[in-house]
Parts: sequence; structure tokens; C-alpha cells
Amino acid sequence: MEEKYTAGELAELAGVSARTIRYYDMKGLLKPVSYTEGGYRLYDGESALQLQKIKLLQYAGLSLKQIDHMLESQSEDSIIEILWQQKLLLEQKRNQMNQVIASLEDALFACSETGSERERMESVLDILHVKDMETPFDYRYGLYETYSESQQDWFQWVYDQIQIFSGAAILDMGCGHGNLWIRNWTRIPEGVTITVVEKLNSAIDFLEQFYLENKKFLQKNVKFIFLRQDLERNFLCTRLCKESMTPEGHIGGARGNPRLDCTGTQNEKFDRIVANHLWDFIVDKDALMDKADCALKKEGFMLSTYSSYGFMEEVNRLFESVAAGVDFSELIACQERKRKQMEQKLCEHFAEVRSEIFQNRLTGITDAKVLTGYIENHYPKEYAAYASEWKEIIRKVNRKIAEQGALEILTYAPLYRCCYGNSGE
Repeated sequence: MEEKYTAGELAELAGVSARTIRYYDMKGLLKPVSYTEGGYRLYDGESALQLQKIKLLQYAGLSLKQIDHMLESQSEDSIIEILWQQKLLLEQKRNQMNQVIASLEDALFACSETGSERERMESVLDILHVKDMETPFDYRYGLYETYSESQQDWFQWVYDQIQIFSGAAILDMGCGHGNLWIRNWTRIPEGVTITVVEKLNSAIDFLEQFYLENKKFLQKNVKFIFLRQDLERNFLCTRLCKESMTPEGHIGGARGNPRLDCTGTQNEKFDRIVANHLWDFIVDKDALMDKADCALKKEGFMLSTYSSYGFMEEVNRLFESVAAGVDFSELIACQERKRKQMEQKLCEHFAEVRSEIFQNRLTGITDAKVLTGYIENHYPKEYAAYASEWKEIIRKVNRKIAEQGALEILTYAPLYRCCYGNSGE
């Protein structure tokens, strides 16, 4: 019969107080396996392991709410994943301290690669523009990690949709700092080759260094290839190639545009292509979609994500309910139009497009500044238009929160699986 421990015995075994054990029980993190006839809590060996996991995650800086979500989503043999996530959290803090230095290094590199002062300024401004566009995405991820009630991390969910198999060839267009791969590092199957493309030197340098320091944690024969390239200038098909004609005499492609024949310019084909939150950074989306379709194997597909929705819709309704005097209806309608246009473009360029939705519930929001901070970071122009009114708006919303309780907001992030073939091949 397996040995049982009282709360006091388990506490002594783990080096915590009995009061801590009772507190974890109250929070639902560490429930007793049974009780004595006198009503005292009893725990077993699995309880001891669970307690060690809780201590480990607390040491990593997670809140009890975050720990609860993580433990519920982990399997019994997930200690490697837990340790990996702890390591990532610590590295994230370190990386934040290096971001400003990296920005300066990118600017210095751009200056050294160009001749005239005008070209140097254009290069630096281009880098700063990309970084400004990245800021709202970073803020959003932080917001979701703090308040999300989802049982699955966004990057883990996207990774699952890629359906990676052993030996697959993967292309990640605009990989950024590689969060998709870093968050799933130990899950990448054997023999997979991942080619990551990014224009910012600081991002590629970071990911290369991360790979060198952590490749020992990868499964057998997993390889990363790093490309410092601008997706719109010198990536994949470096020139427009010979147009191919359909049997009917029309120019190939679902949208009636030239099908890019990349023979002799891009021989490598990929089982999967990833375009995670890429398209807002791309001017000529049609050209890059043609390149992506050209680079896919016939059985392959591109996985493309786009901006989430639901947050601003809910915030707008909240502001309306407290007579805040602000209206983001036009912004919301514009974002919906862009999303529909994006879906239409994908359908024009790929043989079949299937969509999935990642639903997230944000809970426990007790301060209106969380909402206004999101607007300021994600929509600075719209935020500035109401600059003189935010103080009063925050007061009104916080009063409603005090009366009715913490806010809950549902958000929806679309993901599109785009299958090879826009020319009827």
C-alpha cells in the first residue's frame, strides 16, 4: 500500500510550511488524495511531485493562477516542458534588457552598409518602423499571458496546427525572435529542418545564439537554417520567371495572374510554410504569396495567422455603457474589412484555404488602464485623438468594475491553412 503523508509530513518533506499546503488546497493546486477519520488531509507520492512542480514554477516567477493553468495543461511526464518554460521566462527577462542595445546595433549596421547620409537615414527609419510595428504584438502577448484563461498557449496551439512530422522541411517567413519554435523546442520531431527568414539582424542573431546554446535539448538531427533576407526584396524567386499558360490559353493562377515558375532560381521545396502575423508588415502581399506557393511541395501547405478580433469590440461596448464619449466603430469596421481582404487574397493564391479560430478568454481585469494601455500600444493614432479624455474614461470604467466585478473579454485569432496550387497543377 502506498505511503500517505499528512499535511505536516508533506510540508516537512518539501521544505514548506503546513500552512502553505493548506493554502494550495484552498486554491485548488494541491488537493488531498483522501482524509483520515478525524478529517485531516492525506497526500501521496504524486502529491509530493505536484508540490515540487508548484515550487519550481513559483521560483520562475509565475502567479498561482498561471501555475494552475500550466499544471492542468501538462501531461504526467511534463517535467521537461516545465523546466523548459522556466528557462524561457528567465531568458525573457534578460532579453528585454538587451532590446535597446540590439536596436542600436541594427541601426549601426544599416549605416555601415549604405553610402550616403540619406540612404543611412532611410535604412535606420525602416528598422525603427518595423520595431514600432512589433511593439503592439509584444504588448498583446504580454496581456494574454497575464490574463488568459486558455488552457493552451497560443504558440503551442499554432505549432500543433502545423502538423510537423519527422524529416519535414519547414520554412518560417518573418520568424521574428522565433517564439513559435522556442516555445516548442523540445517537441520538434527528429530530422526536421527549419529555415527561418528575418530581415532584422538582431532577431536572427538572437535566434542563432539561442540555437547554439540550446541545440542539445533538440531531438536527433533537428537542424535550423538562418537567412538574413528581406522577404520582399531578395527572397526565394529573385526575379520574375517565365509565365506559364493554362490549357485554355489564360495566364495561370486562380486570380488570373502569372504563375511563378521558379526552376533554376529556387529549387528547394517545403512541406510547411509558416507566416505568423506576417502580412501587416508586407506591402506587396500578392508577390510574396506567389513565392510561397511556388516554394511549397504539392502535398504541403502554408499556415498563416492574422490579427485577432473581439477585444476592441468588447471595449467599445464597455465604453458605450459608461457614456465615455469615445467610439471605435470605424476602426473595428476597418479591421474587419482588412481581415476579409486578407482571406480573399489567400483564396485567390492557393487551391484551398481552411480556417481555424483560437478562442481566448481574458479574465480578472480590474483596472481600466489595461484596456487603455492596449489601445495606446496597438492604435496610437486613435488613442491620441482622445488624449484629453482618458483620465475621465478610466475613472468611469473603474467605477463600473468596482460595482460589477472584474472584466472578462473573449478574443478570436484566425488561422488559415493554405494548400499548394494556384495554377490548377
